[in-house]
Amino acid sequence: MTEPELNPRNAAVLDAIVERYILTGEPVGSTTIAKLLDEPISPATVRNVMAELERLGYLGQPHTSAGRMPTRRGYRRYVAALPVRGKFPALDSARLRRRLESEPIEMDELLRRTCHVLADLSELVAVVSAPPLADTAFQHVDFVALGGNRVLAIIVSRAGQVKNRTVALTEPTSQEQLDHAAAYLVRRFAGRSLREVAARIHELRAGAGERLEYFERQAIDLGASSLTADLDEQDVLIEGSASLLAQPDIETIGDLRMVFEVIEERRLLAPALRVQEQSCEGPRVVIGCQPLPVGLEHCALVSATYGGGDAPFGTVAVLGPTRLQYARTIALVDAIASATTAALARLTI
Repeated sequence: MTEPELNPRNAAVLDAIVERYILTGEPVGSTTIAKLLDEPISPATVRNVMAELERLGYLGQPHTSAGRMPTRRGYRRYVAALPVRGKFPALDSARLRRRLESEPIEMDELLRRTCHVLADLSELVAVVSAPPLADTAFQHVDFVALGGNRVLAIIVSRAGQVKNRTVALTEPTSQEQLDHAAAYLVRRFAGRSLREVAARIHELRAGAGERLEYFERQAIDLGASSLTADLDEQDVLIEGSASLLAQPDIETIGDLRMVFEVIEERRLLAPALRVQEQSCEGPRVVIGCQPLPVGLEHCALVSATYGGGDAPFGTVAVLGPTRLQYARTIALVDAIASATTAALARLTI
């Protein structure tokens, strides 16, 4: 739905109310706003503007004698008028570079570190989605017999992502056979993306191209069970959930039980992160509406993609209450995404 246009005076009043409310957490009165505006206008005129903004759905009033506070629509209008790119404070930027880019690391560790640093600097809930395994280069696989025809497959990408899967075999297989199968798959497919590996395994199992020896068929069957499933599934890392309990206006977050259930079931946030990855238009802010899952109606998600340019690898995000320091948070998330992209440039995906 298109938001109604605001004239410059009304927009200035709305921005001043949002910024004052973010700073204090208290409803804002007309006298306070009249003193903050660059344009000299009376408190009575400000009250008229406030009444109009309330009629349009940008402001709310907890009770008749109180000042106004922004609604979710008011926050959205305020955020839409912010610069697309902000500048994170120089001191924090230097700290960020030291903590994120100080040494060469593999992807899993980099993303864990990204999530930790983002939670630490934002003092909010940090969310990081890993690239789909399908788009990373296959490097190695190990098979470990678990007994009862069950096998643990440990899949490693060239960038250091590790994925464990338990697969069930149709017949008993010795550890020696499993080792031979793993060596065959590495020798044949290392360096290809797992999406390519899955397509080639499908062709081989369908009988296209080559006649396979028994041990080759066994290896291909193991590869089909372990290397071709859930390729587009993304892992989601979350850190800093307890920070929500430290928010001064925790009662505005809504049903905390539902909020923590969503955070605990991390994959519920994946659709909101995918929307960011599909847009690729710089930092994005979602306030209390889809694609946020049910339970987060009183929360905001600030996100940005990392790596890959037009085809990003994943998303970094901050989740918090709607009363956020939006300019600072957007700049922080953007800076973290850029630093993660720079670190990834040293890895082979």
